[in-house]
Amino acid sequence: MKWWVHLDMDSFFASVEIASRPYYKNLPVAVGENANSGGIILSSSYKAREYGIRSGMPTYQAIEKCPSLIMINPDMEKYIYVSDILYDMIKKIVWNVKRYSIDEVFFFTSTKDEAISKSILIKDLIKKNLKITASFGISDNIIVAKMASDEFKPDGFFIVDDSLAYIREREVGKVPGIGRKTEKKLNSIGVYYVKQIDRIPFSVLRNIFKHRAYFLKEISTLLTKKLEPLDGGVDKSIGQTHTFSEDTRNMEKLLSYLSIITENIERLMDEKFFEGNIIKLVIRYSDFTTFTKQKKLGRYIYRGDDIFLEVSKMIKTMNLVLSVRLLGISVKGLRQRGLCGNIFLSDGYSQKLEESIKNIKIRFGDRAIMKLRDLYTNDRSFKNRRITYL
Repeated sequence: MKWWVHLDMDSFFASVEIASRPYYKNLPVAVGENANSGGIILSSSYKAREYGIRSGMPTYQAIEKCPSLIMINPDMEKYIYVSDILYDMIKKIVWNVKRYSIDEVFFFTSTKDEAISKSILIKDLIKKNLKITASFGISDNIIVAKMASDEFKPDGFFIVDDSLAYIREREVGKVPGIGRKTEKKLNSIGVYYVKQIDRIPFSVLRNIFKHRAYFLKEISTLLTKKLEPLDGGVDKSIGQTHTFSEDTRNMEKLLSYLSIITENIERLMDEKFFEGNIIKLVIRYSDFTTFTKQKKLGRYIYRGDDIFLEVSKMIKTMNLVLSVRLLGISVKGLRQRGLCGNIFLSDGYSQKLEESIKNIKIRFGDRAIMKLRDLYTNDRSFKNRRITYL
């Protein structure tokens, strides 16, 4: 049996700044971008939170709530440096640590006593060496462990012995993986707590939440085995990620790399003769925070241009609050293509043009012929990056 531990740094950015400026202790402190440029709060001290200041809040609103608020410009290099020290520290104590974000890690042990003793040791080392605090959640379920770390922040420590009883009493909006839209939908059918999910027939859940119904059912029962889809198949996806050598917020550059990624995905889809109807975009910021956006289409696609059209719309609706460290795209809901091919390329000229372009790339390399938007990808190692099945 595994016992999971979730370590969550308390108000990480603000805590790091206060640790380097002890005279700010017990004062309202926030790390954020300039109010005049439409910036937002990235982190706030617990004293600042007493004024209602939270991460994601526009900076000008935070200053209105607390005129005495001490604003500090973000220093991502410093936060990543401290995060790396923390990660290396934990790896010396537990071998299976997994970094979840810049200020969160998971690890597991074979017994509860070991999870407790190692967590206490790590907790003390963080206080002693980094002068900041962390909250710990311990459970035999990874999702419950993450929820438990929020129970007694800051400097919290909470052990859940009965994971099922614990999660069933929680509000649905408190469960990782249940976003605001799903929460509102659940509330609209009278579900406010996890235990109430069981009262809804699964056929109704499936009709309202589609593939998310399986996740909701697992949450309400904490089943260790996934429910099989109706067709008995596997939810596969094909995708690729790219990590930038230098973080960027330049939209033209991001779109260029997305274009190259979609061409690589098209090549993979061609090899297996797949098409899919779900597009997922992954963005990891410079602080290791990862955001995803997913869209289910009304049609099946496989061509790079079609995939690019969808992801370019998605990224343009996202507020890029920090520089981007990693981009990723995956296509899900896969099925075998019909033998008739793409009905939108009925004319022979278009079909021959596509085949000619593919043949040129196969013979002379990916950069032998490129779209104008792809010329922004100046990282020459990009074409050699490993393509991953997500």
